Amino acid sequence: MPESAILSRKNGASLWPLWVAIGFPLLLVALEATPLAPDFVFVLVGVPALLLVWTGLGFWAAILAFRCLARREWKRAVIRALLPLVVLGASLQPMAFIRFCNNAGDAVHFYLRHPAYMQTVRATPTNGEPRLIIFNLGGMSWASRGFVYDERDEIMRDPSRQSPNWKVRAQESELGCGYGAVPMPGPYTLAKHWYIASFAC
Repeated sequence: MPESAILSRKNGASLWPLWVAIGFPLLLVALEATPLAPDFVFVLVGVPALLLVWTGLGFWAAILAFRCLARREWKRAVIRALLPLVVLGASLQPMAFIRFCNNAGDAVHFYLRHPAYMQTVRATPTNGEPRLIIFNLGGMSWASRGFVYDERDEIMRDPSRQSPNWKVRAQESELGCGYGAVPMPGPYTLAKHWYIASFAC
């Protein structure tokens, strides 16, 4: 094998902390976009196990970074320090990090299946009222996630500003268990009236 190819492979291998720092959140987002996301074992065992592995790799990268500093290999030290810094940043706000990955994964899932969701919306009769449709992706008995199509866009309003009719309809769905919601990120023409929601049931 030519010497240049060997050096190129070594340089690529030395960048593993950077790939892990970027790749792990992308892996979580990708997994959250699959049917595996609401699975009980995945939520309570799989995600913590993945986070533990990521933390362990960050700890090892920090040790390597200190070794590089001792040898005055500044460039390699910076590359190796990136992973522990990213892990540290995520550990300072762990729930915010997990929530970001959850929402990003849900958004990916939504846009992959957007035509099917819109077909269901169009097939749902209005009965003279704006549509309020819940798409529950599943979860545990005490918590689940999904999407809400709310043509009145009242889901994010303060309860005092929600109409009585909307409250009655919401009470008859998963929204009645208690919920949290954020607007669907993405192009307005596709995300209009759509929300990512978590339900307390």
